[in-house]
Amino acid sequence: MIKAVPSPAPASKGGRPTTADEAVSLAAPIAPKRKCCPPDCGKHFLAKRHKRWPVLLLLVLLFGCAPEQSKRPPNRILSLSAAATAVLTRLDLPPAAIDEYGLIAADAPPPPVIGKGAAISLEKITELEIDCVILWYYQEEAAARFCSAGLRVEVLPILRLNQYPDFLRQLGELTGQTAQAQALASTFRRELSQIAAEAGNAGIPVYFELYSPGKAAGEESYIGDLLRAAGGRSIFARTGLASAEKIIESAPEIIFYPEGFGNPAEIAARPGFASIPAVRHRRIYPVPRRLITEGIAPLEAVEYLQAQMR
Repeated sequence: MIKAVPSPAPASKGGRPTTADEAVSLAAPIAPKRKCCPPDCGKHFLAKRHKRWPVLLLLVLLFGCAPEQSKRPPNRILSLSAAATAVLTRLDLPPAAIDEYGLIAADAPPPPVIGKGAAISLEKITELEIDCVILWYYQEEAAARFCSAGLRVEVLPILRLNQYPDFLRQLGELTGQTAQAQALASTFRRELSQIAAEAGNAGIPVYFELYSPGKAAGEESYIGDLLRAAGGRSIFARTGLASAEKIIESAPEIIFYPEGFGNPAEIAARPGFASIPAVRHRRIYPVPRRLITEGIAPLEAVEYLQAQMR
């Protein structure tokens, strides 16, 4: 569920609304005691995360704190989520601005890029008349900065493949495009079922290396979901570092890695890897980064992985 964060208009010491020039800098640290809304106006999640920010989490990850804003669709969205950028574009409502990481999901020409991650220009936000920011659950500090600057903030939860239809519907509700989002969700479920039926329950063992040797994508992850839908399974339960010995012992039949972060010759030449079935049969494949970025192109990703595993 997308969680709305309150966006009260900050006030100056005299009680009048704060102007853009007086607004809090998004690059400045936040005092933990600053409140964007009453502490009892919603229920926060991930409360154990970052114990040094208990009040910050309470302020950021709240639901339904700004009913007067959440009743109407925003006009100009800043998306700090590549997944949201992709969905908004499919809903024919591309964001008014994105950060640098969102270029991977944007159409050409892309929306204006006004920063990178949480380092966003408040002047650009004002200039572009942004009235809503969409970001991920783990960007709680940035969310509080936007909130304290008087912006509406929508926080996205963890995204897994089976939650993608809900993700579509929730963004459709946010933007007033409920019917179109429902249609996209129905199409996604139908096509994913067809792809999964073709794959069957083969459960081909896969080592999916993430950006550096030994960093493996686990079953309990978005990439793990993609692999299962395509007929494979990660050789590890959780994402994390794995020893070369454990990888060799698990005997993966397929090895995947993000395009631009490795090559088959280097992987095959690692000590002991010659005995791995994927190496012996030359089944080491790159995967375009946009296909393994959460929520950008899940169906395309499953089809690509399935084609390599045939």
